[in-house]
Amino acid sequence: MAYRATLKDVAAAAGVSVTTVSLVLNNRPARVSEEKRRVIADAAKKLNYVPNQSARSLVTKQSQLVALIVPDIENLFFAAFAKCVEDECAAQGYSLIVANSDDSRATEHELLQRLPARGVDGVMLIPARESCVGDAVGRLREDVALVSCPVVLIDRLTQCGWCDAVGFDNYLGGRLAAQYLLEGGHTRIGIVTGDIAELSAAERRRGFVDAIEQSGKHFDSALCAEGDYRFGSGYRAADQIIDGGATAVFCCNDVMALGFRQRMAERGLRVTEDMQVIGYDNILKRFGLGWRMTTVEQSVTDLAAACWDMLRGRIDVSVHTKSGMDSVAARPWLSDPQVEVLTPKLVQAACS
Repeated sequence: MAYRATLKDVAAAAGVSVTTVSLVLNNRPARVSEEKRRVIADAAKKLNYVPNQSARSLVTKQSQLVALIVPDIENLFFAAFAKCVEDECAAQGYSLIVANSDDSRATEHELLQRLPARGVDGVMLIPARESCVGDAVGRLREDVALVSCPVVLIDRLTQCGWCDAVGFDNYLGGRLAAQYLLEGGHTRIGIVTGDIAELSAAERRRGFVDAIEQSGKHFDSALCAEGDYRFGSGYRAADQIIDGGATAVFCCNDVMALGFRQRMAERGLRVTEDMQVIGYDNILKRFGLGWRMTTVEQSVTDLAAACWDMLRGRIDVSVHTKSGMDSVAARPWLSDPQVEVLTPKLVQAACS
């Protein structure tokens, strides 16, 4: 096994005390000249010194490790979001654990017990669909209340106000899609929703329907198909909506829009010429897809930055009050939660 340099080795090479090396390398206040700081930094680099994170955690009361729980890592939106969160964390010296709940309440429950036990400084959670319906919301709240570190909810449940949360205005997103299609002269407009038992999906549908009806047009519920944010559900919904006489459709994520367009192509129909299709998320371009798709954008970059800023702020405060974390009142993410709602925007393709 290769020898691992210690603080003592760096101190000997730099000709200073171990305490001085520790203060300088941890960016803590110390009466050390800039020249001596450079000597210490050069010695650490030459010796390939890597801090012992376990020992450092005992001093700082931080593991520099956070967790992100997503419902479906194969979903392109969640995959891209995880990458953006990791970039945000790494920029401030944190490492990220990504865990997949498979949209399962039971798996999520287990993860909310297991990950904090590993000493993470904070948890970012996109709740499972099963946790967003009925009595399961209460059980999720109980799980979160037992987590000993800060928690930020993401994307789903952002309007409940019982825990720190960041998400987009889904109602506005649905309105933007409908308004664009109405301005294009469409009167029979279909929609492929997510699971409308879950709040964000229901809000997108509500905003969409309200915009149509407030324009004086009638929304035909026969042109509404429930999907699951996967390619197959967009594909399967296409026949119902096309045969219902729709001239345009709003698919509540880009992947379902791809499925819908695939079925259109099989039926010999062309996007725009025969039927307008709008997606949601604006995520496909990150993967080299969907360049010719009009969509409502939820910026994963903005979402990741907002979530990390909120969580990092709570972590910095909680480090100094860990001894008093036994009560909900001592956990501001529960007793005085912050809710940040971001604004989606319509992104129109040059040739959609």
